[in-house]
This record gives sequence, C-alpha cells and structure tokens, in this order.
Amino acid sequence: MMNAFIALVLGASVLASAFGDPRVMIESTYTDTKGLNDLAKSAWQNRGGKYMGTATGIKQLSDPYYIQKLNGTSDFGMITPVNAMKWDATEPKQGVFTFEDADKIVAFANSTGARVRCHALVWHKQVPEWVQVLQKAELLEAMSNHITKVMTHFGNSCTAWDVVNEAIAEDGSYRESFWYKKTGKEYISTAFKTANEVKANLSLEARLYYNDFNINVVNNKSDAVFEMATDLRSHKIWVEGIGFQSHYSNNDSVAGAKIFDNFRRFTVKHMDVAVTELDVKTSMANPTMRRRDGLGLRGYLFVDKIISSAAILPA
Repeated sequence: MMNAFIALVLGASVLASAFGDPRVMIESTYTDTKGLNDLAKSAWQNRGGKYMGTATGIKQLSDPYYIQKLNGTSDFGMITPVNAMKWDATEPKQGVFTFEDADKIVAFANSTGARVRCHALVWHKQVPEWVQVLQKAELLEAMSNHITKVMTHFGNSCTAWDVVNEAIAEDGSYRESFWYKKTGKEYISTAFKTANEVKANLSLEARLYYNDFNINVVNNKSDAVFEMATDLRSHKIWVEGIGFQSHYSNNDSVAGAKIFDNFRRFTVKHMDVAVTELDVKTSMANPTMRRRDGLGLRGYLFVDKIISSAAILPA
C-alpha cells in the first residue's frame, strides 16, 4: 500500500511560483469548478492519501472572507492551527492547560469536514519560561506530561501530530536549543516514545511526524533527519512520517529529481512524507491578483509533479 503522501499548503496563500524564470508573467486560465483538494484527491484515487490544506489562526475564524474560502473541503481538506496548539498556548503555567482557541479551530474544521494536522508538541520556540528553567529530569517529565495531556485532549481529532519540530541544525548537528543543552538528544526519543505510548493506549489514528525546514533535497541536514528517524525506528520508537517544510521564493530553482531522490529514501523505510508549511514569496512589486494567482499556480503544479511521482514507492 502506498505511504500516505500529504500535500499541505500551510500559508494563507501561495503568492508566486518558486520555480522557473521569475520574470515570466503567467495569466491564470483555470476555469474548472473543482478546488485544489478535490483535484488532489481525484489525481490520487486508490493510491493512498493526498490532501491540500491550509494553516488557520484563531483570528482568521472571525474573517468572513477567510471563512468563505474554508467553507467546505473543495480547496482545503486539512487545517493546521498556526499557534493554538503550541506549548505557550496550551500549558502557559505548569499543570494549567488551556485549549479554548485550539478547540474552536478543531470545531470549525469538523464543521467543514476537514481533517486536522496538529502542530506542534515539542519545539524550542513559543515555550513558556517555566519550562526552560527546569533541569533534565524535571524537564523530560514535564515534556512527557505535556504530550500526554495534549494528545489525550484532542484524541482522534488529529490526523497527524508534529511531535518534534526543528531539532536539527543546518550542518546536520543537533540544534543547540535549551532542550539539547539540558538533555542531549534524549528529549527527541522521549518525545516520540511518549507519543507512541499515548497513541497505543488510546487507540489513536494520528500519524506521528518529525517536521523541519531545508530538508527537501539530500544535504547534511536531511541526512541527519534520515539517520535520526531510522535510528529511532530501529529501537521501535516509531517516527511515522517526516514533514518537509517548503518555504520558497520566486527566485528559487529546485530540480524535481533531487527532491524525488530524497523523498524516496524515506518512503522505502516505510515513512510517510508530507509537504508542510508551503509558501512561495514573490519579489514582484504590486502584482495584479490575476498574475499573482497565475504564478501561484505554477508553484502548485511543480509541487504536484513531485507528489504524483512514481519515485514515491509503495511501502
């Protein structure tokens, strides 16, 4: 069975293509009534999961235009809370959990029929001061408790969880975060071990992901992520998928074959791959909406070529 390959547009909009000649202006001629998510699902019938999604903050839920775009799942079949599930939002004081904003986003997703990608349990940013001052034993205990309480609260509302976010530095070493300085790489294994235990104990369906940026092609950083994930899996600590953050600008040029080769090595090890946090910035001055949409479509078509590739092997 094909590994679930989930394409996620996690910005409010895709502004311009990251690929090809940025000087070329393209007029969008798209007239089909099908949205991005509809097209994604129909393109991958009987080949595993493929979805187009978007990030949503609590403020967007009071924006009528934004609500209109998210109403139903034609364009976006998955929603990711931008900040509402991060540690500073869910446990601002030790043992005091607040889920009001996140619950509103989950309820909205449920009302539209969209899935929810839950983000993120362990990160070095947006963490309350009370967490950062703890020493190793207390820090790992607080982290395990946080993961357990948050995953338990949301239960099967989550299709996927970003368990650990951005733990690897650009050179392939471990990021010198407060987590690493106090626990070494143990916090990563403990986080995934805890998440796996909660998933098993509650019979949750959520897939457990590691998420990071600048790992779309083979390089020192993606090598380190691959080694970390495969090592954890060899100890039956399941990293079930990798989120490949995809931040581009219209000056970037990325060869699809290089991305194929990188993604392929994860899928042959039975890990899902997900295009996450996809955004494409334009350096154009005041582009018209029509031209901006056309460039955005180019970016989408390039990414779609990647995620439809036969290089993504069955697992």
